[in-house]
Amino acid sequence: MSLSTAQITAQLDRLLASDARASAVAIRAASRQPWPETVSQRGRTFALRWCESSLAMREALCSTEEDAATTGLGLLLLTPLRTHEVAEDIAARLFRGQVFQPEGWDMVRQLFQAGDTDARLGRYPWMPQWLIDGTAQGPYPAVTSGFLDLDTAWREVLRRFLGLPSARPDTVSLLQWSAQPRAEVSLNLLPAAPRRDVLQWLADAAGSAGALVLACVEGGRTADALPLGLACGVVFAAQDEGLTALGAAAIRLERYVEGCTVARADGRAWAHAAEQALAGLGPELGRLLLERADALLVELQIGVYAHLSDALPQGLAQRMRRYAATLSDHVQAPDTTRLADVERQADEVLRHRLGATQPQRMDRVEMSRRIARWLCSPAPHAETLPDAVAWQADDGAFLDWARFRLLGGDDLPELSRAYAVVRDAVIVRRDAFARTFAQHLVDWNARGSHTHGSHTSGALGGRTVPVERVLGQVLAPLAGGQPGLLLGVGGLRTGICRELLAQVARLGWTEVVRTDLGRALVGVAALPTITEVSRASLLCGRLTTGASGQEKSEFVRHPALLAHSKPEAPPRLFHKGDLAEETNLSLTVRAALAATGPRVVGVVYNAVDDHLSGPDQLHQRWSLDDLRLLLPLLHEAREARRVIVVTADHGHLLEDATRALTGGKSDRWRPGLDARAPDEVALSGGRVVVPDAPTGAVGAVGMVGLWGERTRYAGRKNGYHGGVSPQEVTVPLNVLVPHGLSLPGWQTASPAQPDWWELPPLPAAAPASPVPEAPAPRTASRRAAAPPKDQIDLFGAASMALPIPAPVLVSVSVPRPAAAPEDWIAALFGSPIYASQRQLAARVAPPDEQVRQLLGALDERGGKLSRTALAQRMALTEMRLTGLLSAMRRLLNVDQAAILSVDETAGTVVLNRVLLVQQFQIGAKATGGRP
Repeated sequence: MSLSTAQITAQLDRLLASDARASAVAIRAASRQPWPETVSQRGRTFALRWCESSLAMREALCSTEEDAATTGLGLLLLTPLRTHEVAEDIAARLFRGQVFQPEGWDMVRQLFQAGDTDARLGRYPWMPQWLIDGTAQGPYPAVTSGFLDLDTAWREVLRRFLGLPSARPDTVSLLQWSAQPRAEVSLNLLPAAPRRDVLQWLADAAGSAGALVLACVEGGRTADALPLGLACGVVFAAQDEGLTALGAAAIRLERYVEGCTVARADGRAWAHAAEQALAGLGPELGRLLLERADALLVELQIGVYAHLSDALPQGLAQRMRRYAATLSDHVQAPDTTRLADVERQADEVLRHRLGATQPQRMDRVEMSRRIARWLCSPAPHAETLPDAVAWQADDGAFLDWARFRLLGGDDLPELSRAYAVVRDAVIVRRDAFARTFAQHLVDWNARGSHTHGSHTSGALGGRTVPVERVLGQVLAPLAGGQPGLLLGVGGLRTGICRELLAQVARLGWTEVVRTDLGRALVGVAALPTITEVSRASLLCGRLTTGASGQEKSEFVRHPALLAHSKPEAPPRLFHKGDLAEETNLSLTVRAALAATGPRVVGVVYNAVDDHLSGPDQLHQRWSLDDLRLLLPLLHEAREARRVIVVTADHGHLLEDATRALTGGKSDRWRPGLDARAPDEVALSGGRVVVPDAPTGAVGAVGMVGLWGERTRYAGRKNGYHGGVSPQEVTVPLNVLVPHGLSLPGWQTASPAQPDWWELPPLPAAAPASPVPEAPAPRTASRRAAAPPKDQIDLFGAASMALPIPAPVLVSVSVPRPAAAPEDWIAALFGSPIYASQRQLAARVAPPDEQVRQLLGALDERGGKLSRTALAQRMALTEMRLTGLLSAMRRLLNVDQAAILSVDETAGTVVLNRVLLVQQFQIGAKATGGRP
């Protein structure tokens, strides 16, 4: 037998373990090999000598005995001679007087420090030498039981020679191994016998799906094993089972697996394992494997069915194209039937595994789906300016957030065109609303001028606050109870504000609203909606025009703010240039925001306004983490327990295929009263403040503003302001408090998202034909309470509730059951088991009315709602909803049955009504005949 260095050291180690004084050792070797000159073991070094005869052995012993006496160097003789063939005088000088014959399993036991070996290892005569050779990669761990079992031996062989992680690798491990570049090379280095036994061992361990992987390996397609598994996800897809083309592809697949027939269950198991294996590989290797899988689908002649795969790139592309076609069809004629197709196709796209690596594309799909839902609702309508402003703050803000995400389109031209169609459809509706909005603005401005005869026309009307009244009517009263910060973000439209407010909770902030209103306040910009006018009016507390110097001077002298400030610490206002100090938040600003600083501080932040004139080749997504200096500013305010009033001087419109009109130098307004174009309206008096007008002429000079979204006067930019569209005139006015801080007369805000943001509209209860249907009225959690009859609104007239829009035609495919949810909920309350559960829950159990409200909300939506949508319907914050859900599960989940469950990953709450009926033993009559 050939003798490797590892075998030599293993044999030497075994002999030294019995007698460390051995100095001359002879081991039999069939032929000379490229051994090293010396080997070391157990702290001893031995010189290796090849000796073909007794004479050579004698010469080697004589030449090294003198050195051995002085240096301790041992001699290891390797010879083809057996003990009886060696002269007696030579044998007498050898350790134990013999030439040792290597015994494989004896050496292996020594390497593993084992007293015995598994008898089944005798089936593999090649294994001792491979285990001994494996010591080149490091010593083996000692077996704790003193017994070398079958799995331990196989684990070391597979790990050291093939790179497999375990003794019995499953299909996932095999697929991950097959994807490595050296997998096939390492397997091919095995001689025939070890290779045959290794493949059989792996097949037995990995099962039928693993056997298919090994069939690829035996057929020389090791690198294709994982891509073929991914292709099986299409070939054996459950949703299109029975298609002739897929059946033919299953037959073609056989040539890749050595002619084996791939059973459906085995193919699906292979596909599932391939997707799991892919998730554990690096992105670069994963990309190559996915591309190969796409190519294999073409070879199997089923490339057009790639959409059946949740993993393949072509599958995602096909799903997105299908979504684009469905979305375009819906937008052309919105109805609930087409919307159901949109929802289904969007779910298919969002379920694809590659979506996690392309979050922006998936975000655009989600946003376009939300708009598709909105298009099924009645067109927005308002009878008064406050109602129109409220709609922009409550619904329009989210609509703008969604549609502006679609700017720039998608990688696929089909989806880019679909998104353009969606934006066009929104603008058609928005322009109709904007025309009405502008007319309300003109009427109000005229009435305000004649009624009040002052530069601050209008009074606080419910939620609506003119920007020039924010200091006196919002910031000052709050500062009376708690130190305040006015955060004025230049150009902040309501949509961006809502995007940013969705992120503040993780930073320790809570949005609060006035208890009597139940909804956030809304600001109304001064006219024209430009910084010089509206910011000056906001920070000076009166309608005016000016720059930062005037704003600072009048802010610190505002009477209402001074009333809550100490003489030695008057209000402070910081502009953009004051905030940074060597790129960090200025120490002066930090000191002002501290608890020892002024009672009232104002900060002007210009990131949004600056973006409007910035680069136009960026997908802008607004994140608090990306707004420089804002996070340290919020941190300092939170540490000082300040209340923050977030507002803006004006909003803006983003560029979306606008066209230029002549006659103006500014973005969207010009001086004068000659409204000539259809998109123009003229305003004068009231809250119109034209810059550079003669002294004392505030409101006496008119302006022409653009209300349409696709017109401008100046050159093309990222965005524009100055006009009279809802997005420019309506500004956010939100109040934030540090977690745990309570304000008298204020409450935690409920989730602000409109219904369509989270959920498709309910199917109507009607025959399967177009019928008029009035939209369901909003619950208390979605609209503020109506102000008292004698309260004066922004017009100086009684506030008017938003009217119910005209009926809209909808197509209905499946009628809802006629039974009301109160029937089965009342039956639940009458159940003895429910009474027992309430006793067990004791004080933790929520009131029956709250139980009814939650169950009714879930049942109305088929038993499933997102946490956000459920919080809206319960008029709770998501934090408080968590506590309620915990109590409800304790009340309803009899014997741990999952009647009410929360999917934390998907963020959904699920009611299993069938299980509830069974556990609480509610009769069919009480449930309206439903299970």
